[in-house]
Amino acid sequence: MRVLAIGQGIPDPAVDNYNWASALSFYDYDALLIDPSEGVSKFVEQVARGEGAYQTYDDIPVVEGYTSAETVGVVDVLRRRREETERFLARGGLVVCFAYPDVAHPDVTGFTGFHRYHWLPAPAGCDYGSSYVKAASGRAVKVIDWEHPFANLLDGMEGVLYRAAFPEGAAGFPGAKVIARSPGGAAIAIDMPVGGGRVIFIPALSPNLLSSQRADMAGKFVAAIRNTLLTSAEGEPPDWVEAETLPGIDEARTRMEDAEARLDELEADLDEARNAYRALDRYRRILWQEGKYGFELPVRDALALLGATPYSQPDEPAVFSMALEAVMVEAESSSGEVGMEPHYRLRERLEARIAHEKRRSFGLIVVNGYREQPPDGRPQEYAESLRVAAESMRYCVVTAIDLFDAVKDKLEGRGDAGAFLKRIVATEGVFTATEAEAPAESTATKE
Repeated sequence: MRVLAIGQGIPDPAVDNYNWASALSFYDYDALLIDPSEGVSKFVEQVARGEGAYQTYDDIPVVEGYTSAETVGVVDVLRRRREETERFLARGGLVVCFAYPDVAHPDVTGFTGFHRYHWLPAPAGCDYGSSYVKAASGRAVKVIDWEHPFANLLDGMEGVLYRAAFPEGAAGFPGAKVIARSPGGAAIAIDMPVGGGRVIFIPALSPNLLSSQRADMAGKFVAAIRNTLLTSAEGEPPDWVEAETLPGIDEARTRMEDAEARLDELEADLDEARNAYRALDRYRRILWQEGKYGFELPVRDALALLGATPYSQPDEPAVFSMALEAVMVEAESSSGEVGMEPHYRLRERLEARIAHEKRRSFGLIVVNGYREQPPDGRPQEYAESLRVAAESMRYCVVTAIDLFDAVKDKLEGRGDAGAFLKRIVATEGVFTATEAEAPAESTATKE
């Protein structure tokens, strides 16, 4: 099974995470998971304003305007995605869409009628305008169809901030089944047939969702999509089939139902154990992984665990509140020493804020140099030029080992996480652990 996620990062091996421009053709996937606000509207508006640096999968820049020999116009990208979605649904594909009200995007050259849901075909005689997708707002979800594959996900979904509700019956989408409602009874999750495939609308997520919460939900998203595809493939047998009996079929059904009941219990235990393990294991990733999902997001989780408050979304540059100060955070992991790359990124952000607010801004770089080596055997993990730059611009550089030790102290109920964050804010240069924070042998080496 291959799933494409756009607009919401889903850290799971079965999921490809891309943006609207860089994704491969939709019809080569089994399921699409789309956040139309982050994945579509944000992409369109940024390109229209000349912001961002979007490229197709084969590295062709996407620009506002028309396609040339060296660029592709955003209008052609948008029309292509519509055609791909039509073909995807025609072969029985599954679209899982976070529900938002439709909005117009009139600034697309050559396509003034583009809107948020242009890419998604609607049932015959319907659209995704305000008559069918109504603006709403709430934080609670109540599952009503417990047999639906998405019931388990919706029941335990964290960080919900639903943005839309759907009319029902003759006023709603034909053939739509309600999966979940708001506490007031409005339909906020539905499943409906569209163009030969299925479209499932689910409540949107809060913009302040932690990456740890996203990681916890990833397995449930994949399981829900997989079970939906299996259910769709099987189809519904006609009623008269039950009258056609075979020797032993009733006994086999009983055995199957008993085994399924036991399996449900085991799977629930497995999910709980897996989620508990992943919730802790993500902190160890800061010692050896790299990249956004492998290193940067776990670093953000670690800072949040220690009491820092995130001010940014996962797809935005990290900003945290620490010791009553807003701190811009960059993270860099490398198989060798960490060089000046994170400094250049942070310097640009700091200088922009200083120019705007006319006061000192605080910064933090978390480095994980020589990530493939055990923590107790690593040489200096950062280039000397990075230390000099940190002292010059008065921001802090801390190693992933020191951050991991602080996390472990927090989980073990010792140490002072608040003091750790205050020292980060106060440090101008490389952070040095205090005696209490740095035992003779780093706790990272004992894992």
